[in-house]
Amino acid sequence: MTRPSLALHLTPCFDANMNTATNPQPHLALKAQIRQHALECVMCGICVPHCPTFALTLNEADGPRGRISLALGLSEGRLAATPDVVAHLDGCLTCRACESVCPSLVQYGAIIDKTRAALVTHDCVEPAQTATPLAAEPRWRWLRDHLLSQRQSFGRVWSLLRFFEKIHLLSPIRRWGGRMAHTLPPQLSARFRTPRPQAPIQASSMRVGLFIGCTGESLGSDAVRASLRVLNALGYTVDLPRDQVCCGAMHQHGGDLTRADQLRAENRRIFSPPDRTAILVIGTACTGELVRETWGVPVFEITEFLANIPDAQWPKLTPNPARVAIHLPCSQIRVLKNATSTERLLRKIPALNLVPLTGNDSCCGAAGMQVLMHPEQADALRAPKIFELSALKPDFVVSANIGCAMHLATGLGKPVLHPVELVAMSCAGA
Repeated sequence: MTRPSLALHLTPCFDANMNTATNPQPHLALKAQIRQHALECVMCGICVPHCPTFALTLNEADGPRGRISLALGLSEGRLAATPDVVAHLDGCLTCRACESVCPSLVQYGAIIDKTRAALVTHDCVEPAQTATPLAAEPRWRWLRDHLLSQRQSFGRVWSLLRFFEKIHLLSPIRRWGGRMAHTLPPQLSARFRTPRPQAPIQASSMRVGLFIGCTGESLGSDAVRASLRVLNALGYTVDLPRDQVCCGAMHQHGGDLTRADQLRAENRRIFSPPDRTAILVIGTACTGELVRETWGVPVFEITEFLANIPDAQWPKLTPNPARVAIHLPCSQIRVLKNATSTERLLRKIPALNLVPLTGNDSCCGAAGMQVLMHPEQADALRAPKIFELSALKPDFVVSANIGCAMHLATGLGKPVLHPVELVAMSCAGA
């Protein structure tokens, strides 16, 4: 996969000597934030070899240093938002591998999110001069806003796909249904129907709220059932609000920062009853998004929460001698900084043989909607992981991020489980 070099993009969108103080632009605060973050980068290049998209193309504009240069040029009005410029910014996975090695602590994730937002809102140049980021194109925006971020709508579509699977029509759908059909996992789990609100439960020091994300009734349904089983076995009362909404991650990374803020605030309101001692989240990416908001109670990714429960409080778990390969999502390693939580949780299962993947420091390519919008890039980044897993031949593969799990499962041709699913298998009576 090749793209034009960075040198092709140095096209002024207006006079670089223009005094922006006397020519105010809309949303100046957003542009100022991009410029402030971008100028923190000293262009040392330490991050470049760690960038998965740069490794694919060896094009400076597909690495963090090049993208920061593009963002700075756009924010200062020295670059036009041409299709080539926008394509380089679109290709970023927001895996934040660059941040993890940056000696200057540059907030690269903020730069790319705000730059995409500036392009969506035509903040950098006049609308007629601005190429549209891929995530803001009507087809992708519709898919995000009306299906992928709507848990119950997605669940109904999932039920229809399950029906097609039962009558043996899912194979042609996979073959001819386009990229989204190609990303369906090898086996479709039964839909989890979010229960309707129940009468208030008496306050308890062992009461938690459970955030199940947009995939909680479909792709992540088995993880939801497993989480409920494990939490109940540990003595927790679990509240599962039916009206919880999308975490906002797809909007945040797609340039719709306002909608992302609204979704996080709405979830905080929905999970606000004071008698919950914690909010647990199924999915590392959702957790990373929700913790941007200030909550009245602690918010935990579920594997971290369960891993931190002392062994003495656990029921007896049935030994499982299976060999398990652990995939670590970028959001778990670099956003939540909980690289050990999956392994610590699974070590509670007697006899389990754990094998972390050697390539866990590199993104698998799923990255939210990137797996749909940039299929060749996603598949190329997944290939080394499939090669390693094929050589390891584990009994199970686990990942705490549903997008990563689905992407790996389609490459492997077999399911990839959430870590909590393995724990649920070993709960007494499994």
